[in-house]
Amino acid sequence: MRKNRRRKNKKFKVTLSMPRLTKDSYVEQKLIKATHFFGKELMSTRMLNTISIKLKVRKTTLKNFSGAVVSYCKGSQKQTEYEILLDYNVPTHALLEILAHEMQHVQQMVTGRLQYRVWKSDRQLHARWEGKEVGTVNSIPYRQRPWEVEAYSTQTPLFKKYEEHTLKTRGFF
Repeated sequence: MRKNRRRKNKKFKVTLSMPRLTKDSYVEQKLIKATHFFGKELMSTRMLNTISIKLKVRKTTLKNFSGAVVSYCKGSQKQTEYEILLDYNVPTHALLEILAHEMQHVQQMVTGRLQYRVWKSDRQLHARWEGKEVGTVNSIPYRQRPWEVEAYSTQTPLFKKYEEHTLKTRGFF
């Protein structure tokens, strides 16, 4: 007999990991609050309560890296944990906008619009976008990938909405 592994009344959970010897509670609070805000804007409460997100802010020397969503290739199988990597060396303002971009990718994966699969035949990472095979990820130029086009088009408006929200809740309006 199979046990039901689904937890009842699970709430959306965000955990944060910062680099060693860095303690900036202001940035930490901002990142956690922004993640909750972006999640509520992009997904329904019911959908949001099925996932958890680990934010990992890291110091890196990689060029052209500011953020990424780590996902495990499960094909059409639902994933419940997502990891978002962010560059510690980016200013807070830009970091929050990058977080909005990465949360859009989480939404795409949670809804099943974006799926990654490693094919046994060629052992390469393939992507499915909205149910259609689009080829190997590396064969599509980064800025032309449909999921990136969508994420770039929504990150700034989503971030501005977050800024307006934080100003309103502080009592400036």
